[in-house]
Amino acid sequence: MRLEDIAVGLRRRSAWEAIDLGQVMLRQWAPRIYGTWFATYWLAGLLLLAFWPWPEYVIPLLWWLKPLFDRVLLHVCSRSLFGEACSVRDVLRGLPRLLRAPGLISGLSLRRFSLARSLLLPVWQLEEQRGAAARARFALLGRRCRGHAVWLTFFCANMSSVLLLSLLLLLLALVPGEHPDWSLWDWFSDGESPARHLVGTLGFMLAETIVEPLYVASGFSLYLNRRSELEGWDIELGLRRLAQRLAAGVVSAPPLLVLLVAGTCWLVPVPALAATAPPAGVAAPAPLPAKPPAAARAVIDAVLADPVFGQLRHDWRWHWRRHESPSGEPGHSWLAVLAGLAESLAEFLRGLLWLFTGLALAVLVLLLVRYRRRSAPTGPQRQPEFVAGVDLRPESLPVEVAPVAAAALARGAAVEALSLLYRGALRSLIAQRQIGFAAGDTEEDCLQRVAGQVPVAVERCFAEVIEAWCLVAYGGRPLPGRRGEELLAAWQRHFGSSGGGQR
Repeated sequence: MRLEDIAVGLRRRSAWEAIDLGQVMLRQWAPRIYGTWFATYWLAGLLLLAFWPWPEYVIPLLWWLKPLFDRVLLHVCSRSLFGEACSVRDVLRGLPRLLRAPGLISGLSLRRFSLARSLLLPVWQLEEQRGAAARARFALLGRRCRGHAVWLTFFCANMSSVLLLSLLLLLLALVPGEHPDWSLWDWFSDGESPARHLVGTLGFMLAETIVEPLYVASGFSLYLNRRSELEGWDIELGLRRLAQRLAAGVVSAPPLLVLLVAGTCWLVPVPALAATAPPAGVAAPAPLPAKPPAAARAVIDAVLADPVFGQLRHDWRWHWRRHESPSGEPGHSWLAVLAGLAESLAEFLRGLLWLFTGLALAVLVLLLVRYRRRSAPTGPQRQPEFVAGVDLRPESLPVEVAPVAAAALARGAAVEALSLLYRGALRSLIAQRQIGFAAGDTEEDCLQRVAGQVPVAVERCFAEVIEAWCLVAYGGRPLPGRRGEELLAAWQRHFGSSGGGQR
C-alpha cells in the first residue's frame, strides 16, 4: 500500500465527516461503481426473474445476498482509492478471488444482521483477517465509530424502504383506469400476480441501486478514517514528504557545501579553536555515567508494570461550561446562569401544567363516558319492548309470574319457566330500580347495567337467573337437581312484588 498514491486528502476527520466523504467518493467514481453494480447485481436479479420458478422469493433472496454484491463495490472503491483503473472486465475476472475471500459464509449467516456490516467488510476483504484476529480487529475498529456505522445502516435501510414504497405508490397513482393488479388495496393482498412480482422486484432493485453504493462507499470511508486515526497515516505521509524534500536538498548541496567549508578554513585562524575550551579555574563538566543495560531494562519493566501505562479509558463527566465574564462585571456569568436556570424551570413547569391539564381533561371525558348512563333521567324515558330478544310488554307476562313459572317447572317446561323468571326480573328492575336497558342489549350487557346499581343479593339472584336461562335456552341442557325450585324461591324474595304484567 503506497500512501503517496492515495486519492483522498488524509487529515483528522470526525466520523460524520468520514461518512460524508463516502458520498464524495461515490460521485467521483460513479461510472466505475455503477457499471460494476449493473453488471453484477442487476444481471443476477434479471436472471432470477427470468428463470427462478418462485418469483415471490426473488426480493428476499436479493436482500440476503447483498453482502456478496457489497464485496464487488468495495473492490472497486479500494482500487480507485489508489488510482488504479478498475473496469467491469477486471472485476468479473477477479470475482472468484472475491468469493474465496474470508468472511463470506459468516457475512451471509451469523453476521448478516450485523448493523455495523459496512465497517466490518473491509477487515475480511482487504485485510483478509480470520477467526480471533478478525474479532480483535472488529473490536479495535469499532471502539469509537461502531455507533456511527450502526446509524449508517439504520438510515440506509429506512431510505431503501421509503424509496421502494414511494416508487410503488407513484406507479399506482399514474396507472389509468381500474385493474385488479394495479390497485393500491389489492397490491398488498395475498393474491398471486406475475406482474405484481415483476414490478415489485424491479422497484426493489432500483431502490437498492440508489442506496447500496452509497452505503458501501460511506462505510469504506469510515473504515479509512478509523485506520488513519489508529496508524497515523496523515503523520506518516507528512514525514515522508518532509524526508523527500530533505533528500532533494542534500543532493543539490555538496558543491555549495565544499566552497563554504574551504572559505571558512581560510578565514578562521586555528587558535580560535581554543575558544571552546573552558576558562582557567573552571573544571570541565564530567560526563554522565552510562547505566548498564540491565539497569535500564529494569527501569523500563517498572514503567511497563505500572497499571496506568498502556490503558485506554473513556471518562464522561458532566460539568458546567465556564463563560468568561466581561471586565468590570464579575457577577455577570452567575446572573446569566441563574437566569437560564429560572427560564428552564419556568419552561419545565409550563410543560407540566399543560401535561396535567391534558390528563385532567382526559380523566373528565372518561368519567363522563363511563357514568353517563348512571345519571338520573331528566324526564320520562320510554323503555324498550324487547331486550336481549325477549318480550317485555306487560301483556306478554302473567299478573303473577311465580305461580305460572312453578306450574311450568312441575310439568317439565324449564325453558318456559326460566323465560318467565328472566322477563319478570327485567320488568322488576325497570319498574323498581329505574334501570334503563337498550333494545340491543345482550344478557352480558344487562348484567353490566345492573352491576353496582342494586343490592348485592339482588344482583346475585339476577346473575343466577341469567346463567340458568343461557344454560337451558342456548345450551339445551336440563337444570340440575332442585335448581329450578331454588331459583324460583330466590326470585320470589327479590322480584316477586312487581315482576308481573298488567293487572
